[in-house]
Amino acid sequence: MANNIPSVVTPLPRDLQQFIQRVREALDGGGIDAVVTARELIAAGIASSTPGGTGFTALNTEIDSPSPPTNLSASGATANIILSWNAPVYRGHAYTEIWAHTANVLGSASLVGMTSGNSFAHNIGGTATRYYWVRNINQNGLASGYNATNGVQASTSSSPDFLMELLAESYGTNSEAPFFQLDSATTINGVSVPAGTYIKAAFIHEATITNAMIGDAAVDSAKIANATIVDGDIASATITGAKIGSATITGANIASATITNANIQDATISTAKIGDAQITTAKIGDAQITNAKVANVIQSANYSSGSAGWKINKAGEMEMNNATFRGALDVKSSATGERTVVTNSGVKVFDSSNVVRVKLGDLS
Repeated sequence: MANNIPSVVTPLPRDLQQFIQRVREALDGGGIDAVVTARELIAAGIASSTPGGTGFTALNTEIDSPSPPTNLSASGATANIILSWNAPVYRGHAYTEIWAHTANVLGSASLVGMTSGNSFAHNIGGTATRYYWVRNINQNGLASGYNATNGVQASTSSSPDFLMELLAESYGTNSEAPFFQLDSATTINGVSVPAGTYIKAAFIHEATITNAMIGDAAVDSAKIANATIVDGDIASATITGAKIGSATITGANIASATITNANIQDATISTAKIGDAQITTAKIGDAQITNAKVANVIQSANYSSGSAGWKINKAGEMEMNNATFRGALDVKSSATGERTVVTNSGVKVFDSSNVVRVKLGDLS
């Protein structure tokens, strides 16, 4: 708002001129004696505008001393402890600290988390117990007292294997029944075991099981009809008589496989690696084979030496009844270098120095 007060140009008494100058300095000047407008207070977050913008209301920017949290509760899940408490109501709250220990000893507790809300999940795994305390921290970093001296206890659920070990240790393993029946909750070696039926070996005929959780399961001779399996991992599996329709298989590793009576129709196989494979009686239609290596011979099914069929062996020798050449037939001695070239227009005989010695037919 500087330079908003106009200068006085008409003659005034000296004392009045001094008064006006002091007013102008207060309005246009700075420093700790400067006059502040409502707009500046609102921009600084010290005040807020009233509805309609006709005035302003001062904001309370004080930060209170933090008060301890109240009504802390804890409940156990499979592997987590869920904590909650009342939201703080004092001014200037920053966050809440969560402290825990395996025993009900506040002085030995450790800080396990912080949150600006009023709930927290602590992952401690299964079959575990903790005692909890919480305290509030304000924006100046000042901590409140803890919610209480005694901690709030909570436990995660125990695995069936662990509970069966406790039951067998307590009740023995010579029971005629293949299960343990607890009509009420009990405590074994400091562990709370809920009421229920604990089965060691179950046989269920025509059972319908929904939402089953099976850990480290070994399933032998399973029959699954019309099953939808998503993201299945099958390790060391033996699968016989499998029928896979419209399947896309990527990155398959098949070790020591025996595949019989395989019918592969309209298949596209790219970058296949088959090591030391034995394929007998294969039918390959319209195949592209590059750089083929033949161990001994290639021959026709009706080959009979000197009478029928054809044969090519690995030494480069060939036997057949008739042959048609569209270009030249060039026969060369590997010992002397002499050769004979037969074309559709003549015959030429070259010596070891590649000089023509005989011409028949076209003599040009």
